[in-house]
Amino acid sequence: YAGSMVVKGHGVAQVYATGARTQIGHIGAALASITPQPSPLQRQSARLVTSFALLGAALSVLVVLLRGLRDGDWLQALLAGVAIAMSMLPEEFPIVLAVFPALGAWRLARAQVLTRRLAAIETLGATSVLCVDKTGTLTENRMTVSTLYADGGLRRLADGPAGPLPAPFFRLAEYAILASADAPFDPMERAFHAVGQQFPALTAHAGWTLVREYPLAPSLRAMTQCWAAPGEPAAVVAAKGAPEAIASLCRLDPDRRQALMAAVQTMACDGLRVLGVAAARHHGGPWPARQQDFDFSLLGLIGLSDPLRADIPEAMLALRQAGLRVIMITGDYPATASAIARQAGLAGLAGEQPDVLGGDELEQLSASALAARLLTVNVCARIAPAQKLRIVEALQQNDTVVAMTGDGVNDAPALSAAHVGIAMGRRGTDVAREAAALVLLDDRFASIVQALRAGRQIFTNMQKSMSYILSVHLVIAGAALAPLLFGWPVLLYPLHIVFMELLIDPACALAFENEPPEPDLMRQPPRSPAAPLFGGWTIVHAAVQGCCGLLAVMGGYYWALGALAEPNARAFTFATLIATNIAQIFSNRSLSRSLFAAMRSSNPILWTVVLSALGVLSLVLYLPWLASMFRFAALTPGQLALALGLGLSSVLGAELLKLARARAH
Repeated sequence: YAGSMVVKGHGVAQVYATGARTQIGHIGAALASITPQPSPLQRQSARLVTSFALLGAALSVLVVLLRGLRDGDWLQALLAGVAIAMSMLPEEFPIVLAVFPALGAWRLARAQVLTRRLAAIETLGATSVLCVDKTGTLTENRMTVSTLYADGGLRRLADGPAGPLPAPFFRLAEYAILASADAPFDPMERAFHAVGQQFPALTAHAGWTLVREYPLAPSLRAMTQCWAAPGEPAAVVAAKGAPEAIASLCRLDPDRRQALMAAVQTMACDGLRVLGVAAARHHGGPWPARQQDFDFSLLGLIGLSDPLRADIPEAMLALRQAGLRVIMITGDYPATASAIARQAGLAGLAGEQPDVLGGDELEQLSASALAARLLTVNVCARIAPAQKLRIVEALQQNDTVVAMTGDGVNDAPALSAAHVGIAMGRRGTDVAREAAALVLLDDRFASIVQALRAGRQIFTNMQKSMSYILSVHLVIAGAALAPLLFGWPVLLYPLHIVFMELLIDPACALAFENEPPEPDLMRQPPRSPAAPLFGGWTIVHAAVQGCCGLLAVMGGYYWALGALAEPNARAFTFATLIATNIAQIFSNRSLSRSLFAAMRSSNPILWTVVLSALGVLSLVLYLPWLASMFRFAALTPGQLALALGLGLSSVLGAELLKLARARAH
């Protein structure tokens, strides 16, 4: 029950069932009960949230028992326990995991990249190998007949008529048209018909009837069409296809085959796609079962040019700087593929000779040998559709994250097997789009670079957000717990925690998501797929930042309790806590650059969040009814300035650590 889609040809079908009553419909109903597997980021975040929740619950119970037994005020003990629990639970993690990929998909859609699976955005940042097809992806898929080869001679076609074609070239072009669809869709066949418009005598076939077709097959890369001409006793048979397939149909002797393939090599080195053309006659009786049963004679070769897209060399350079290998996979002749690869700069500098793997060589390699061979390959030529899947699977054996582009029905298995399947939106088939995770709506190769940049940007911004969440929760949890341990008055009540969350949530979900990419984002190698979102340097930076922030807040509270009344001391420390939070937002804008360097990057949403927080802080400090609700008393301008300065200076330790790390690297 693999299913099928009609993409070309003729036939008659009888329908027995539709929709859910079909066999595939039954499978669809079964799929509805399957729960999708969480992505690596979701699993990592779930573990973090669980750890924080268990720790918060344990501390909350401990605080309630200690305070209740010490003071006998179980209501205040319960409020303190609730505050601890609220401060420890990082409920922002699920928000970040939901908002960042969703907004990332929206940004990609504006760049003409449709995201069909959100997990693909996460995987893009780890992509290390990109497999691309040639025609329509690297080239414009705008083919024109450039060169004709017949009777040992070459004829280059100019943009306009240059006199009548000599007889051998005329017959070659005529039979190429006869071997093509009458109303063509394929760019190659449209190019043949364009020659017919340039030389109208080529299409003088009024009254001819197509009586038999032999389609392209995996075992023989050639197709044949048979025509009945008025007044002709024999049917006209025209074939076109890969030069080696046409040579086989014509049963060429070794010398003629060698001369033909030498001409193919000459034309292919110019980047031309080369097809052979042959002619035969059928004098009645049963039609042969195979194309090989006709008595074909070789007419010559046709070379088609398909110009490289203008933005390809720049996009290739960007991918190499980002540490990605690009492998071109094509059914074209190796010399043609090599010429296009050199023009694109696929192997490195423009003109550098790529390492080419042919389909025949691939067929002889085992899975392990193919994986080893692909470590250096830049171009895979004369590749059959079924071999694309083998290439993807072999690359995955090398522990690489593979992205694959495709547009045809036969590309669907490879698109599905790749870590990130990328289908073409304009010329791609429905099957390819269904199998892919991303769809290029404009079919532009440069859009892949934009998608890669977006994937890396989303991951780094998520790291910044997670670092901020951990550091700020360390400060809040410490500020809720420390007064109990030192026997000081309660600093944070549940209302204060809720106020803090009103600042934390938009900061982590919107402000950090809107952060511009790091300047060296596309000059870094791909991250390891096993690399944690939250680990190593990110944890160290967040821990240092959180501890320094906690020292500033509790140091301010200690001073304020000795110099001010309790409501003023609480207001002073809360203002310090808000300033510490704001400083951590700015410090986490970059995990490598200094705070002052990051300040030069534009982020209007971040400034909106910060200014809103300062505005609301002013209201709770200086509106009497709000201040009493928060158990605050108004601060003098000097006290407020001192509190804000103390909080903003709390990130100096983390900034010095970033500077030391940058110098060490």
